[in-house]
Amino acid sequence: MKRIPQLDGLRGLAIIMVFLYHALHVPIFWSGVDLFFILSGYLITGILLRLKEQQAAEGGRGDWWCSFYVRRACRILPPYVVFLGVVSLFFWVPWSHIWFWYAFFDANFAIAMHHEAVRAMVPLWSLAVEEQFYLVWPWIVLHSSRRTLRRVTLGIIVAAPVLRAICTPAFASYWPIYCLTPFRADTLACGAFIAIVAYEDFAWIYRNHSRASKYTIVAGVVFTTLSLLPSCRLAANSMLFNTLGYSLLVVIFGGTLIYLLGSQAGFVYAIVSAKPLRYLGLISYTFYLYHFGVVILLEQRVHTAILACLLSFAITGAIAALSWRFFESPILRISRVLESQRA
Repeated sequence: MKRIPQLDGLRGLAIIMVFLYHALHVPIFWSGVDLFFILSGYLITGILLRLKEQQAAEGGRGDWWCSFYVRRACRILPPYVVFLGVVSLFFWVPWSHIWFWYAFFDANFAIAMHHEAVRAMVPLWSLAVEEQFYLVWPWIVLHSSRRTLRRVTLGIIVAAPVLRAICTPAFASYWPIYCLTPFRADTLACGAFIAIVAYEDFAWIYRNHSRASKYTIVAGVVFTTLSLLPSCRLAANSMLFNTLGYSLLVVIFGGTLIYLLGSQAGFVYAIVSAKPLRYLGLISYTFYLYHFGVVILLEQRVHTAILACLLSFAITGAIAALSWRFFESPILRISRVLESQRA
């Protein structure tokens, strides 16, 4: 699959948002995770649709779904396992009590239920959400027509805020709504919907290019205005935020994705397709794994917030760049060679 420059740039933007939220506690920047979810829904659904078409063209021969999971495993597992080992060197990790949450990608359940957790490993909740998505969504794509898939994604986008509203009174903190997959499924479904309609007719992206930018701006203004209310913030765990707040983020980032997919020039396109941001997007997975642990360690030793932030960014970037160059890329190349030989 050919890389789309502006999507790598969006990943880079998302990781900067999450990093600044953890390093400098910038309000609302936690929503960079939502942008990751939108992108994952779009990219993974596009891959699955192409695999399904390829399988159909071969008369149903070939285990393309096995191929999908092998690719995902080669991309996700090696850096993940190494990260868990590195964390164990710098932090005390009570593995005997928590190993199963991380062995089976259920870290989001552990956090939601306030089980014992290591701060440096808290960001793994979003990885758990994505892995749970990978476990279910490919089989829905396999057994559904594109028309049915559109209805499913739209149904999820509508149902998720209703589910959040119903369940809000049951939780004393915002964590369950924030990190459990059923409550965050509308972000992934939004990306998936965009992938489905673009796969059928990419001209749809161009027809809705201008409209998407308008919706993004309006949703951004409404979200920012509502955020001035104490009852409409993440930590408030209010019904207002858990329904409208999260859904506005779906509109903001979904509209941003549509707008940039339909852009080939312009100021915004130039920013997100700039090489430094694209490279950061390329290494964003490992950057995401390590960044919070590095921030925690630097905050304990550097008492100037800005300096700690800059050093954390530089160190995490170096770790991610070295991992990509000498560890992740070789593994991916080997997996592609083995796959081509098997085919």
